Amino acid sequence: MNIETKEHGNYNLLRIISAERNFLTGGVKAMHKRNDNRQVEKRQRITNKTLIIGMDIGCEFNAMCLMNKEGTILGRYPKIYNSRKGFDYFHNIIETAKKKYEFTDVLIGMEPTGHYWRKIAFFAMDKSYEVRFIRTTALKHQRELDESSSAKNDMRDAYTIANIVREGKYIDTIIEDGTLRQLRTLAHTRERICRSNTGSKHALKGVLEDYFPELKNIFWSMKARGLWALLEQCPFPEDVLSMGMDRLTELIAESTKRSAKAYEKAQMIYEAAKQSVGLKYIGEADRYRVASYLSDIRHSESQLKEIELQMKAILENIPFARYILSIPGIGVVTCATFIGEVGNPYNFQGPKQIVKYAGYDPKEHDSGQRTGRRIISKKGRWLLRKYLYFMAMRTVHRSPFFTEYYENKQKTMKKKEALCAVVIKLIKVIFALLRDRRMFTETSRLKQAA
Repeated sequence: MNIETKEHGNYNLLRIISAERNFLTGGVKAMHKRNDNRQVEKRQRITNKTLIIGMDIGCEFNAMCLMNKEGTILGRYPKIYNSRKGFDYFHNIIETAKKKYEFTDVLIGMEPTGHYWRKIAFFAMDKSYEVRFIRTTALKHQRELDESSSAKNDMRDAYTIANIVREGKYIDTIIEDGTLRQLRTLAHTRERICRSNTGSKHALKGVLEDYFPELKNIFWSMKARGLWALLEQCPFPEDVLSMGMDRLTELIAESTKRSAKAYEKAQMIYEAAKQSVGLKYIGEADRYRVASYLSDIRHSESQLKEIELQMKAILENIPFARYILSIPGIGVVTCATFIGEVGNPYNFQGPKQIVKYAGYDPKEHDSGQRTGRRIISKKGRWLLRKYLYFMAMRTVHRSPFFTEYYENKQKTMKKKEALCAVVIKLIKVIFALLRDRRMFTETSRLKQAA
């Protein structure tokens, strides 16, 4: 085994080269000294040859401020339009400044406003410019520190962003593209459709509460097949009575798996229709309303199935996805959402970074002798945080390893606190599986991940 010391930023990095190759570090086992000031490294990255650009992103146009390492303003451009002509103008400004002031590299900072940043960011990356993000809260506080005022405009924000980047206070977020970005897009599209689907179901439930409230005691769920068939054919009590028992029994038998109990179910529906306390007057608008909700739900359900098929197809082309899928309780949707939100997991040096990225890191609020309550920060990727919680709940029920861990945590924690602890443990286990390139097994305790 050979040991060599390599200069790395403002500290030495001890590298141990061994025959035992590590998947995350490319065959190098690295032991890092604790980095107490990451911001120092970010400032060291900026040299006298670095052109710093602050951009305030907008829908129609962007404001831009050019600055050097010392904070001298080299140019102000209030309107860089989001068009081909505007992007060419943006590129020409940067290249001209590089030649004039002999800069060798470019560092662009921007606030990720909505979805407007994507076009200019990917254009800049195509031109080999480094793009980094600024937190919204950092911009607001820095503006008040610089000018003791909360007043703002586009050009002032661009100047403030350039100053923040110059001080190394940007976020080390890697902008993903390609397959991983497709997974993230599918995950967010699925979330939007799920919300629409849930809204339509709640609206339909409200209609039934008005016109046929007895149905909720007959069918176990709004997802029941018999209920959907009934609502399509005879959604109101008067329709049930006009259909008759024989046709109603036949309808229930065709739509459910329990055809043997179809007569019993039909009899319950028929009796409920006779004694219903729902509203009596039913017009064409009411029927259209029910049909509209049913159509929306059917359409969204089919969309969700298509998205899941697309997720499955993409995961088959991602080699490390099978390690995550080997954990009991993690399926195609949760795995695809996790990878889509995290991006390339090998960009993270350890599981703690993923924990912080998901917003499960502890938030402290102490002052003097007072020790505040520890809660999770809830910063970072909200959809990742949500699905990690779902993954923890499922693995607790499916995996004896996580069940045991959850039960031990419940002895000293509340239910939700214990589930958050399971989330952090799950992230550590996933990181260990990806690092070691192996499948999950219940007998292994994954000591290196803990």
